[in-house]
Amino acid sequence: MKRSLSLILCLVLVLAMIPSCVAAEDVTPKKAYNYVISDGFVYNVTEKTTKENLLASGSDFKSVDSSGEYVKTGDTVTDKSGNKHTVVIHGDVSANGIVDKYDYIAVKRAYMKTVTLSGAYLEAAKKEDVVTVYDYIAIKRHVMKTADIFATPHKGNGVINVAYIPLDNRPVNKDRVEYLAASAGLNLLIPEESLYRTALDNMTPNPDGSTIGNRKELLKWLKSVEDECEYFVISLDQLISGGLVGSRYLSNTDLTFETEVADYLIKLAEKKHIILFDTVMRLASTVDYQGYKMEEYNALRAYGKVARKTLSGNQLTVDNIIAGYRYDANGREISVSVSSTKLDQYLASRARKLKVIDYLLDNAVNDIERIYIGVDDSSPETTIQTNEINYITTRGGENLTLFAGADELGLMGIAAVATDVYGEAECKVTYFGEGKDWSADSFDTSTLSDCIEKHFSSIGATLDSNDQNALQVLVLTRSNNTSKYASELMKKAADNISKGIPTCIIDASSTNRDLPYKVLDTSYDIAKLLGYSNWNTVANATGISLSNAVARYVYIKNGAVTAESNDAFLKTLTFSFIKDISYKCKGITNLKDTSQYGPVKILNRINSSDILVGIKKYSSHKTVSVSNFRYPWNRSFEATFDITVK
Repeated sequence: MKRSLSLILCLVLVLAMIPSCVAAEDVTPKKAYNYVISDGFVYNVTEKTTKENLLASGSDFKSVDSSGEYVKTGDTVTDKSGNKHTVVIHGDVSANGIVDKYDYIAVKRAYMKTVTLSGAYLEAAKKEDVVTVYDYIAIKRHVMKTADIFATPHKGNGVINVAYIPLDNRPVNKDRVEYLAASAGLNLLIPEESLYRTALDNMTPNPDGSTIGNRKELLKWLKSVEDECEYFVISLDQLISGGLVGSRYLSNTDLTFETEVADYLIKLAEKKHIILFDTVMRLASTVDYQGYKMEEYNALRAYGKVARKTLSGNQLTVDNIIAGYRYDANGREISVSVSSTKLDQYLASRARKLKVIDYLLDNAVNDIERIYIGVDDSSPETTIQTNEINYITTRGGENLTLFAGADELGLMGIAAVATDVYGEAECKVTYFGEGKDWSADSFDTSTLSDCIEKHFSSIGATLDSNDQNALQVLVLTRSNNTSKYASELMKKAADNISKGIPTCIIDASSTNRDLPYKVLDTSYDIAKLLGYSNWNTVANATGISLSNAVARYVYIKNGAVTAESNDAFLKTLTFSFIKDISYKCKGITNLKDTSQYGPVKILNRINSSDILVGIKKYSSHKTVSVSNFRYPWNRSFEATFDITVK
């Protein structure tokens, strides 16, 4: 039976006798906003505001009817015209002028519909039209001092700003991430592209003459948007090295700037939601950057693949790892056919990256909410990376996850923000094929099921839900008969779609044939899927499809779906189908190609299909078109194109 507000207040009185592990008086609002008066309520009053502070704030208030030390939810203010308004303090449901554990309990129960709130108390409990999971989680984090509920206004434009510093300007880190954020109702703040752009030797440098990201300007930009954002998704490689290419190249030993950046992130993580992603440096550097040629790449990659002595226990230290770079497992110096200068720079780059992540983990491993480490050019063999990987995982806590891929990590960061805002994603994974417990692919150090599980848990998703409205994740594994299992998967997908069940597809078969073609061969509405990918490695495909689907799923389940978010979602699907099937599988680069797997056919399928805008709720949409096929890095792997929805 639902209970009234009076019973909640009785519960609060009982709970008040229980000692709190967090002193509410230690929670201090960081910023005050202009008061908003709407429908008889006064919003954006912060906790621990005295009557004197409220009247002296420059507002149009004449008097405040309040008892106690602080103004509280339910108090009355009178403006200079004699109009009366009721105070609403975000989170202050128990009406004592502060946000504490009792408020968290009350709002959670309101969300679970075991109590009923009304009037100013209901307004204090929610940001949007109804109480959501985000509301009580936000209050809990405020009480635990892992976030500040007053860091953004209670009422205003209602936008959730996410500051994003990408790994670099490749489409997977820029275009796909921008589409994903908007499809989940998130407002992405991103620097000017020239600040994080990479220019290879055959490309025009950035306006400032640089060929990698501008680290100092990026730090300035990050500081400039700090007050606007509650969430931050940050590539450490970009912020301290100017991008993935820069992280393989820079070899400075003076880490003053790097330490400054790390110290800033450590302090930022104390008051904001931070998702950080970084890489373990790959076995060799970047061809066609700073004169680096294929011969040198091949030589250093072979050098890096030589097994080093595996360290453990108290021998597994940064200094010992670096000291062992030059020697094989038997202690013999490893020969390589590059100059000593090139070798020294290569090893110094590795040492620099390892020292920086070590410093950050040593000081902020528990404050940064999620840390993703991607192993660049991962290998299941023992290599120069092995001790680095073991050290990082040993130093990291439960919030650190290691992946055998890097290009999906920015997308996963956005998906993790979405589940934090809208609630955990209930999912159900079904494997098709016998490869669930085989190695994911030749790059991965774990099984496919382990790879899938890590991607799920790290973005706030379950994978074995019995909820009938759970997101269905269909995975095609490696198999001795992929054609058979691809057909079974597509049959399941078609059945799900006919019933309005949210569904996404991950192609982990490591083939370019069976599933991609069956996706387009079948007659069902492909735009009714929430995600699809077979891009590059299994880890990449998993992260891409899952991020697209999970972010959209929790948003349409618990968020306020807009026309703009639907437009962005169409772009995520269009990019995935054209890039991952037309381009990757068939090599099609002409956007006007009308062949069976060409962009024209895909667009016709998307434009004739409804999209999922709620649980078991489909809707028509605007028309999608594509243009301007190009290669931003002058390399075929990073092809992209413009998508228009109108």
